[in-house]
Order: sequence, then structure tokens, then C-alpha cells
Amino acid sequence: MNSVVSTIFRVLSALVSIYTLLCFIRIILTWIPGLSYTKFGQFLAKVCDPYLNLFRKIRWLIIGSFDFSPAVGLCILGAVSTLFANFSHTGKFSLGSVLSMVLSLVWSIFSSLIVFFIILLLIRWIMILVSKKNYSGPIFDQIDRSISPFVYKIASTFNKSQNMSYKTALILSAVILVLILIASSLIINFLASLLASLPF
Repeated sequence: MNSVVSTIFRVLSALVSIYTLLCFIRIILTWIPGLSYTKFGQFLAKVCDPYLNLFRKIRWLIIGSFDFSPAVGLCILGAVSTLFANFSHTGKFSLGSVLSMVLSLVWSIFSSLIVFFIILLLIRWIMILVSKKNYSGPIFDQIDRSISPFVYKIASTFNKSQNMSYKTALILSAVILVLILIASSLIINFLASLLASLPF
């Protein structure tokens, strides 16, 4: 790959990184409504919202009150920036390397969501474990309403007991998801290496 093409990929990588940072700031500002209406906040809305709104249309990225669409949007931008940076450094631009990076990107998004969900399950399990009664409140009630259908569905694949407690279902689901994450990571890494080694 000649130096002109390499420079183009470096510039593209830098531009995508800057746009990723702007999107991240935009997401943070939405948590502070007053700042969203400043001139800078409105500028970011015009620049970033058309991209971020693409992911808000994907229904399965919204689980109860949790909206994972911004995280997916940022992951994709980060992966694209890395893709351009790799092309500028290695000079390797083949179908196999592109497919390998796309596979790694998709898995990175899914694995990030799984890790977040595992952490959420463990936090909720610890809160129940350390309290004498099931610790609740508006936030935890909302979390429980959002995750309990998934928790019982995952846990019931390995434990058919009809009287399973919520605490048991939480820890069992977390363990199952960790095992799935480890096994899937090994498979995805193997497939990505296989694709990257393709001669075309």
C-alpha cells in the first residue's frame, strides 16, 4: 500500500475517532437536560443524532428501561476507526482481513452487552445477598421488571425447578452467561484468525 493511501486511512481513522468523541459527549449531555439546550448541545444534536438515531430504531437494543443503542453506535465507530488504523499500518487490505474485522466488531458489540448484563445480574444478586430481605426501591424495582423475564428464561434451561428463587436464578444466569461468553470468545477468535489468514 503506497504512502498516499496509507495517509488517507490515517486521516479517516482520526476523523472517525473525533466523531466518536463528539457522539460520546452528546450522549453524556442527554443525561443533563440543561446542557442539551446550549448552543454547543444543539450543535452536537445536529451532528450526532442522525447517526445515533439509526440504532434507536432497533427494538431489541432496548430492554425495559435500558437503551443499549448508544453503546452499540459507539462500538461500531470505534471498530471502524480501528479498521482504518489497521489498514494504514499493515497495508493489508483483503476480503479475509475485512471479514475478520467485521466478525470481531459484531462479537465486540454482543460481548459488551453480555458483560454489562452479567455485571447487572451480579450487582443485583449481591444486593439481595447482603440485605436481610430483598433490597428494593424504585431503581431496583425497575431493574427487576426489566431483567427478570430473561433471568428466569436463561436459568430455566439448566434448572427446571418451578420454585426457583430470584436470587438463585440471578446467580445461575450469570454463571451460564459467563460460560457462554468464554466458549463464544474462543470460537470467534478462531474464526477471525481463520478469515484473516485467507489469501484473498
